[in-house]
Amino acid sequence: MRNRIVLFVFVGMILGACATPHYIHLYESPKSLDFSEGKWLVTNLDSKIPYMYRESLNRDLLACLQKLGGDSVYSIENVRFKYINPSKLTFELNPQVLKIFKESTDFDYVVTATARKVRDEVPDLVYPGNPVYYQKSESEVSIAVYDVADGARIYYQQVIASVTLDQGDEEVVFARSAGTLLRNAMKKALKDLKKNALVIRKKNNHATR
Repeated sequence: MRNRIVLFVFVGMILGACATPHYIHLYESPKSLDFSEGKWLVTNLDSKIPYMYRESLNRDLLACLQKLGGDSVYSIENVRFKYINPSKLTFELNPQVLKIFKESTDFDYVVTATARKVRDEVPDLVYPGNPVYYQKSESEVSIAVYDVADGARIYYQQVIASVTLDQGDEEVVFARSAGTLLRNAMKKALKDLKKNALVIRKKNNHATR
């Protein structure tokens, strides 16, 4: 009984010493994507964040989409193009690029993503007793899908993740850095994407190409 009380008090102290992150979902399209048909291309993250974060977000995005679309989802790393330079692709695909996709490839949809650290003032761990002034960490992750045949964007989702420390929060121990918020924002975005997917196709063993 005594151990339970000590554990309860400890957990209460930890929870009371956490700066809770906040997440905002923004959409500029319907929330649903139909993975029942078409061939999908997933491009690399268009971002200047450090390599470690960029590769982690790339893997998470591709893994999620391949679970939803199975063999119909391709990584741009495993596709050869004649008229497209993958390293030149950006988050926003202009009509000319989409026209080249339409005329020179058999892809029906192109998925792009971007991420950035807006502010990085709060570390993951704030030692108690340190004087704390107003600080904020904020990161953004955006995912878009383009219909190649129509030459238009059909899906856009953005997740903004933030955490703040106010003056006088000397007791705060656990917070979130902008790097951690990047990963969390992508997880939130993919969870929402999966939840709203209209059709999930089975993934075969050779789905990764």
